[in-house]
Amino acid sequence: MPINRLSLMTFLFLTSAVSAQSAPEKYFGYFGGDYPVTPGASVGSGLAEMKDHINLYSLQNWSGLTTSDARIDNQARVLARLAQAKAAHVHAMVPAHPFVFQAVRDSGSGQTTCWNNDPTAAASWASLSQAMVDQGYLIPGDPVRSTVVAVYIVDEPNGDVCLSDTHGQANPSFVNAINAVRQDPRTASLPIASILSRDADNFEQGAKLLDWVGFDYYPDDGAQWKNDFASFKASVPGKKYIVVPGARENCGTDVRNNDPAAFLDAMNNDPSVVWLAPFMWISGDPPCKGVRDLPDRRATYTQEGMNIRNAQCSSSPADKAFCRGSSNVSAAVELLLN
Repeated sequence: MPINRLSLMTFLFLTSAVSAQSAPEKYFGYFGGDYPVTPGASVGSGLAEMKDHINLYSLQNWSGLTTSDARIDNQARVLARLAQAKAAHVHAMVPAHPFVFQAVRDSGSGQTTCWNNDPTAAASWASLSQAMVDQGYLIPGDPVRSTVVAVYIVDEPNGDVCLSDTHGQANPSFVNAINAVRQDPRTASLPIASILSRDADNFEQGAKLLDWVGFDYYPDDGAQWKNDFASFKASVPGKKYIVVPGARENCGTDVRNNDPAAFLDAMNNDPSVVWLAPFMWISGDPPCKGVRDLPDRRATYTQEGMNIRNAQCSSSPADKAFCRGSSNVSAAVELLLN
């Protein structure tokens, strides 16, 4: 049947308009999905193992430094992982902290002890956001066709990292970082996420600036976690929530292998829960094991992830096109012709 040019252009416009307003309601992806899977493995090595059952590739790997030279490296790291995600037809969450704060590090442990205000945050973030657009990883306003669908501002900002509320207001350094992302027209529509430690104490005002928010506290299991999650939502109402089950064994005392049941129940039955983020896929020095090396957990999270990914990939023609790697005008033409 012949198709005139006007009909084709009308179809393409309507397809684009509809897809720009829709996005997956549920995401599954391991926190720090780009960390090396075992000591000595390459950065991003886990994606090949998990790509078939995630729909959110959580990027966290960075240099640990925020100097000008380090930011060039940090940007290259993000872009390299986004190339992986795009090739695997998986959406991604990009980290903001290497670009919008100045990190203060402990000379002994190398850990970040403070996230300080960065007056160059907007320019640094704009460099990354423009590169993501230029290289086709970010399509502003179109989360279905875009590889990048969310921004992780910083991890555990309510911890002892100099970002707690100040005089009843959100910390100025945190506000400055949020503004760098939200006032950039390329990323203004992206949800900004963070996972807090235990609760929102001393961070109630900062938490209000987030779109997706969760907490990690691995001693919680079952009914206790459900109670604490309900309290957390009451303290930070009206958000989309992240649930973070511990999923490691013999990796020290900080993380436990939580029973997934309560977390899966929240993901599947609470419409306000947006991201199930098991901590974590990777293993460490023996005998430390992550999900990849825990058969029961691997089976459970693989099935849950496949259910979520399959639901997303079948929710619209544009989602289907993204998941098969043809989310562009050619795909729209193909859909029309077939």
